[in-house]
Amino acid sequence: MVTQSRTKSQFERIEMPADSSFAWKDMTGVHFTAPFHHHPEIELTLITEGYGQRLVGDTVEPFHSGDVVLLGPHLPHVWFSDARCTVSSAIVMQFHPETFGGGILKAQEMESIRTLLLLAARGVVIQGETAQEMQRRLSGLATLTPVQRLTLLVELLEKVALTADHRCLEAKAPEETVSPVDRKRLDEVLRYIHANHQRALPLPEVARVAGLGPESFSRFFRRVTGHTYIETLIQIRLASALALLGESTDTIAAVAYACGFEDLSNFNRQFRRSYGITPSEARRRAQPE
Repeated sequence: MVTQSRTKSQFERIEMPADSSFAWKDMTGVHFTAPFHHHPEIELTLITEGYGQRLVGDTVEPFHSGDVVLLGPHLPHVWFSDARCTVSSAIVMQFHPETFGGGILKAQEMESIRTLLLLAARGVVIQGETAQEMQRRLSGLATLTPVQRLTLLVELLEKVALTADHRCLEAKAPEETVSPVDRKRLDEVLRYIHANHQRALPLPEVARVAGLGPESFSRFFRRVTGHTYIETLIQIRLASALALLGESTDTIAAVAYACGFEDLSNFNRQFRRSYGITPSEARRRAQPE
């Protein structure tokens, strides 16, 4: 996991269907376009097509088809599709913590789900056979009745809770909010960084995207994220390199250069500091056994 800045996000108001206690949608497009946002609902997101970077709270990780995450209330998130991606699609389920009712959620039978939902406050990544099963079962969501969808949601949450096919993201939500103008400005800046991180990206250029001078932008960025612009740029480049190491047979140096690093020694040092392993070890772990 790479720890990113404490970025502030836009609030999203989710309308629940009249015949259901939770919302669900099947999203498809060339790229995911939702801004960096948060909402009081718990969210389960399955990526069915596409790849890029997932920002949750203060974390940055690659995502690809089959990626599944469970996010707690007001944990900000966004999926940035890679520029090379031609189709991006996801199934998203959103529900209030009170969906199951206070009494039901406190029942002995719900203990594992109750623990999982508490863990989701820091973000949960679902992996392995459980993620594959969720992809199969959620693909038929549109054909189910509202009761069947609710039953499926409970079954899937229990499946995750009772297996070892999940890990906590340890993501942190922001401790304060910022103005709508600053939220919009931050989202535009993050999108610009993600789209252009493979090349030299001087601070004055990014500052112009925000409509600020370099010094004002530096103060703005640190105020709303808790980190400097350069720190965030490096973390986005590292997440891009992590994904590329598992996808290509290019040399480590070529991967580093393709993701915006001009010095191999610096890349290796930053990579190990963030992931605890070398780029070569990361590539070996990404290879199928």
